[in-house]
Amino acid sequence: MAVVEDEALTREITVERLTALLGSAAAVEGFAAVEQMLAAGHVFDVVVLDLQLRGSALENAEGVRAVANVTRVVVFSGMESAEAIQRARAAGALGFVGKETADAAGMLMTAIEHALRGEPFLDPDLAARVGASARKQLTPRQQEVLRLEALGRTTQQIATVLDLSVAGVRRHIEHIVETHPDCAKQADRVRLAVELGLVSPWEDYRPTAGREP
Repeated sequence: MAVVEDEALTREITVERLTALLGSAAAVEGFAAVEQMLAAGHVFDVVVLDLQLRGSALENAEGVRAVANVTRVVVFSGMESAEAIQRARAAGALGFVGKETADAAGMLMTAIEHALRGEPFLDPDLAARVGASARKQLTPRQQEVLRLEALGRTTQQIATVLDLSVAGVRRHIEHIVETHPDCAKQADRVRLAVELGLVSPWEDYRPTAGREP
């Protein structure tokens, strides 16, 4: 286990807590150092990365991708925007935990456990905060359309349920994509709906009827 963090106090505290929980964790001061260690053959089950390391391309996800090509990556960062999360996950990070989240150490441990099993994990507190912010960018009707599409409804079915025209449904989808340009594909909009908390596996969703404003 390696913790890549160039802020000394944060690095020491994180390593101390992970060592207490896992038995061992290596402190790595910067991205160049972990690159050299990996190139030299050091093996880490999981690398915990900050996204704002001096002298790295992590903010552009290039560093995440470079490490994720070698081993499992969990991001632990103060960059907590939806864009940062999406870029990190697209680059191959399995987990993402915000430094400002409640019980950050516990959430980081949970993310590491998921990563060791090859499973993705997004800090629920961070997901809720980011989701609430992103939801504010969509109108209530756009959220309804997104929910129904994520639940597998066709455009015609969405139009019938919400008492809209098919063209009206398509306009709402176009506006969703304008707000979230990385969601041009339906599969990405399904992911967005899950990340925004608009759908859940156990939900018995019955949308409210109403005419388009």
